[in-house]
Amino acid sequence: MDQQTTPKIMLGKPVQIGLVVKDAHRTAELLWSLFGIGPFQFVEWPPPDRPDMRVAFYNGKPGHWRMRLAFANLGNIEMELAEPIEGENGYADALAERGEGLHHLLFEVPDFDAAVATFAEMGIGVKMGGTGLRPGTNWVHLDTIDLLGWVVELRSKLPESDGTTPVPPTPAGQ
Repeated sequence: MDQQTTPKIMLGKPVQIGLVVKDAHRTAELLWSLFGIGPFQFVEWPPPDRPDMRVAFYNGKPGHWRMRLAFANLGNIEMELAEPIEGENGYADALAERGEGLHHLLFEVPDFDAAVATFAEMGIGVKMGGTGLRPGTNWVHLDTIDLLGWVVELRSKLPESDGTTPVPPTPAGQ
C-alpha cells in the first residue's frame, strides 16, 4: 500500500466498536466483572413502540429481524454488543460463520448518501441497513467481510454528535 496515495474517502475516527455475541447480558456481566467495562444500556431493535424504526433491509430485500443490543461508553468510543434474536441479518450470519467477536467499526459521516455512493464506486456494496436508534439517523453495513474480515458500518451524523449519544432504554423486564 502506498501511504502517499490520497484515499477516496476519509472516515475519521471510529465512534463505535461492535461485537456479535450469543448472550448480550452474559457478555456485559463478564466485561464488567473482568475489566470494569460498563454499565451497559440494553435495548431491543427495533423497539416495539417505534414503528418508524422498522425500516430495514438485508441483502437487497426488506429485512425483518430482532436484536438485543447493549451499549457502554469507553471514553470517546462506544461499545455495542449485538445478540441476534430472530430473522435473517448480518449479525446472525457472522455468529454462525465466525462465532462471537469483532463485527464492525462504526463511522459517523456528515454526508451519508455521498459516502455510500463513494463506496459503491469502489465496488463495495451495502449488505444491510435501516433507520437508527438515535432519532434522525440511518445506518448501513458495507459488504467488507471478505475484504477486511469485519464490517464497516456507516451512520448519518447528527449535528453535535460524538457517536455516543444516548439511546432510548429498554423497558424493565425485556
